[in-house]
Amino acid sequence: MKKNSVRPIHIIAVILVLIASAVWTYNGIITETITVSYIVDAVMLILILILILGNKDKTKRSVDHDNYMNWITEGSITDYNKLTVSISDLEDLVNLAVDLGKRVIHDIKLGKYFVLAEDMTYIYTPGLTIPLLNSKQQLGKLLIDRGTITQGQLDTALFYQKRIGCKLGEALMALSFIDETVLYSSLAAQQRIDYYELDTQKEVTDTSWLAKMSVNKAQALQALPLGFREDGKRAVACGETAKAGIEIALQEILGSEIYVVAASPSCIYEILEKIKNRDKPLRKFAEILQNHKVEACERISEMEWEQFISVYNNGKIDVNIFLKATGIVDPVFIAQVPDNNASINWLIGKNVINGQIVNLMTTLNKLIHKQDRETRQSKLIPDLLDLLEESYYITGETADWVYEKSEEQDELTIQLLKNNYCVAEETIDCALLMLGSLNNLLNKPKIF
Repeated sequence: MKKNSVRPIHIIAVILVLIASAVWTYNGIITETITVSYIVDAVMLILILILILGNKDKTKRSVDHDNYMNWITEGSITDYNKLTVSISDLEDLVNLAVDLGKRVIHDIKLGKYFVLAEDMTYIYTPGLTIPLLNSKQQLGKLLIDRGTITQGQLDTALFYQKRIGCKLGEALMALSFIDETVLYSSLAAQQRIDYYELDTQKEVTDTSWLAKMSVNKAQALQALPLGFREDGKRAVACGETAKAGIEIALQEILGSEIYVVAASPSCIYEILEKIKNRDKPLRKFAEILQNHKVEACERISEMEWEQFISVYNNGKIDVNIFLKATGIVDPVFIAQVPDNNASINWLIGKNVINGQIVNLMTTLNKLIHKQDRETRQSKLIPDLLDLLEESYYITGETADWVYEKSEEQDELTIQLLKNNYCVAEETIDCALLMLGSLNNLLNKPKIF
């Protein structure tokens, strides 16, 4: 139920209007001075406008407040952490509070809304516009200057924005004039920071940051730590890079110097959701990558090993036996596969393996098929760069650069790929696991 609050400015405005009306009447009757009458009219008009606009602003704020009353507690904030993050609107603050399991505190005296977390304070101040950009150049002008949209499209989006009540970027996307990549890369360009295109299917981040920041908090801040750069800074992809205090807050939380790159908020959210909601088979796969002690040939029987070698000599990989040997897929799932020729589709449909495994597995099979019989009999397997390049994780130029820099040293190759964010760390680990397992099956068969 809405509460009708009367602000002091309204009372003052009404009193002044009444006084002005009395003066106007008095002047009209007694002095009939035209000049005075015009002045009084102007004063009355200004006061009425103040009254109307003030009431409109109050109404909007009241509606916002009433919409989220279930999450708001009236209170008084006497002291709060020095480390603060300003939030652009009440809805975002409420969503953040829900993510963190907190309540929004409305301090009527200060006229602000707070969410008090353990290590920082989030504040929404009604009427305070948080600048999205440090530069004066606006989004619409930048997009026109780049030839991305026309003036007519901008005018249409501005009209749509006004009618619907959304941000300009959202209006442009809703009208299909731009996509999310164009929007956030343009915003990044305005702020003179890099834009990092996240691939929700292939991008797997280092999750060591979870020891310092929960997934819920990362979602509230729209931040995804990517890893450490060669200069020692931690690269973090952010959906709202212009949010006041975000860089300082992340630096405080993660305990290291931050290098912020812009990214699509929806991609960040999707990747964080996957980290949060990984099912048991995919968690098992992550554990295997971290602690792979059992040799591939020890995971399968003698008959399975002989079948694998026979198929391999003919230029193919027996997918079921190979996945079982790597430890990526539990034998229980392998036994449930109804059709060996369509095992990959069945396993990915059951969410036992992900697209990354399918991509690397399929490419490895193709590379083996391309080899001549003599190469296969020599038990020479593809190298890491070949597998990553053929899987389209890196370009030929990147492969050549890494090859030249590493001088054929495997450890340096891996380090260059990881440190320079050429390929996600887990992608490299998965590729190495597959290549290592294949090498073990070919060169170190179990003596039965």
